[in-house]
Amino acid sequence: MKGKRMLFVVMTMLFAAAGILSPALAQERYFQPSKIIVKPTFKIDVWVDKGCGGTYRIGDKLTIYFKSTKDCYLTLFDVSPGGQVRLLFPNRYRTDNFFEANKVHAIPAKDDNFEFEVTPPPGKETIRAVATLTSWYFMSKENLRKGDLFPIISKSTKEFDSNLEKRIRPIPRVDRAIAECTFTVAGITPRYGKIRVTSDPSYARVYLDGNYRGRTPITIHSIRVGEHQIKVTKEDYYDWSETVRVRPDLTNRVFARLEPIPKTGSIYVTSSPSHARVFLDGIERGTTPLPITDIEIGWHQVVIIKEYYRAYLENVYIEGGEELYIDVYLEKI
Repeated sequence: MKGKRMLFVVMTMLFAAAGILSPALAQERYFQPSKIIVKPTFKIDVWVDKGCGGTYRIGDKLTIYFKSTKDCYLTLFDVSPGGQVRLLFPNRYRTDNFFEANKVHAIPAKDDNFEFEVTPPPGKETIRAVATLTSWYFMSKENLRKGDLFPIISKSTKEFDSNLEKRIRPIPRVDRAIAECTFTVAGITPRYGKIRVTSDPSYARVYLDGNYRGRTPITIHSIRVGEHQIKVTKEDYYDWSETVRVRPDLTNRVFARLEPIPKTGSIYVTSSPSHARVFLDGIERGTTPLPITDIEIGWHQVVIIKEYYRAYLENVYIEGGEELYIDVYLEKI
């Protein structure tokens, strides 16, 4: 009996405690903290001349329009119906991608030396605009000037999204904005055009989409409308390549100015410790750090010597226009 009374007393105390605490718990349960909604202060809009959701036919010209709430740096990507991604802007003809805020900007502008033309395949195509408050380039200006006008940068949207996230990561999220515009590309019956290829110097080999077609100057007939790769090669010159958009019933002209491959290269030799003697093909050339220029193409022997240290020997191959770096840690004897 004593045990039962003690249990009753304990239970009564627990219920009493619960009764004391329940109002506080009720208040806590029904307390609704005020929500803080942070609205982004940096926004962008992007659209095309026929409007997002519009329809273009292959061969149509296209203009992209852009507006931002702050001064920014703009990059434009094109995602084709097949998932292939191209860099549209900035490009070889216009590397300056700074734009003022609260103004509608057209790309290409009237004075630009490039244009956007709708190409196969048909389907849904998307323009993706990426803007940053600080200067940012997906590709360096040097690569923009040397590469294709609208280079392919990814074979799939998954690969592109991953690459974009890695490259833009240094920019804080509050300092960047993204917008998209999707339109439809309608298919047409394939038509054909020509490509006229000339070069300086002439009599260079011409390849169309990897297939040899002859030597410059040359006109290639019956080429399907769309994008094709032209490659021009000549011995002792760097290869030249360009993506060409063939337009229907027109002769598309391509000129390749070939750059000669230098007949010599150079070596820059450093060592730890420095002030070591450097021999090239048995001839002493100086002490480290040492640049050696005008070295003929081919194999050469480099020997580095310093008193109280083991000699270092290496055979190297020099290519035309190459600057080879040799950095050596010398071991004490």
